[in-house]
Formats: sequence, structure tokens, C-alpha cells
Amino acid sequence: MLLSPADFFTGLRKGLKPRLPQTMRGFRTSRGRGRLMKVHFGEPAFHYEAWHHTGAGRLEVGLHFEGSAAENQAAFDFFRARMVEVKAGLPRAELEPWDRGWSRLYETLPAARLDDDLLRQAVDCMSGYVVTLQPLLEEFLKETP
Repeated sequence: MLLSPADFFTGLRKGLKPRLPQTMRGFRTSRGRGRLMKVHFGEPAFHYEAWHHTGAGRLEVGLHFEGSAAENQAAFDFFRARMVEVKAGLPRAELEPWDRGWSRLYETLPAARLDDDLLRQAVDCMSGYVVTLQPLLEEFLKETP
């Protein structure tokens, strides 16, 4: 069934919660304009994101580093040094510098339209990112002054 962006991202938020360990269910979400949802655990500059790129027909799911240039570079370096570990849990993940001095650790899914099948895939993908990367992100945040 075809879903509106609001229904898709509501379904993603609701589907994500039970797929996470109990200790990770207290996340916060925010919706960007249109086809975007962010999930974070207290530090909004470093957040998980699902973003529907309508022109490309892709859904991006990943961890974004959108803090200061120094924080983003430190996060990039931290995760670059752990890509073997990251790829063990997320084999399609790519780490790259991005717009405005940000960086991201992400993958994309085919998404010509928002529907129930894509929603199931997005819940699977985003839960994998959170479960795999949140312990590493917490380690990074503890090490960073």
C-alpha cells in the first residue's frame, strides 16, 4: 500500500522502538520538512536519519555527524578506524565527508515510492544502524572532551 510521508515516518518511528534493546528505546525523534526523520539519544548533532530522496528514488538510512567541524572530523576519524567492525554488522555502510563539513555513515535503499514493503526494509535497516553504531557512538562521545 502506498504511504504518505507522514504515515511512512510515523510507521518507521513506531516500528523502530520494539526492534531495539530496552535500553535504546528512549530515543527522541524530529521530523524535518517533507521526507526526513531524525533519531537521537541526547546529542542531536549526531543522529540517525532516514531521508527519502525523491529525485533519486532512494531512501538514505544512516548516522549523521552534524556538529562543529572539529567534532565531525573527530567522529569521522573515530568511525573510519572502526570500519572493519562497522562493516561486520552493516556490510553496505559507507563513511564519507558530506555537505557543510558534515559527514555520514550510511547506505541507501531503492525507494521509488513510500510503501509497506519499503517501511519494513527501513525499520530493519535503521534498527541495524542503531544497534550496531550506538555503542560505538557512546564510546566516541565519552572519549571526546
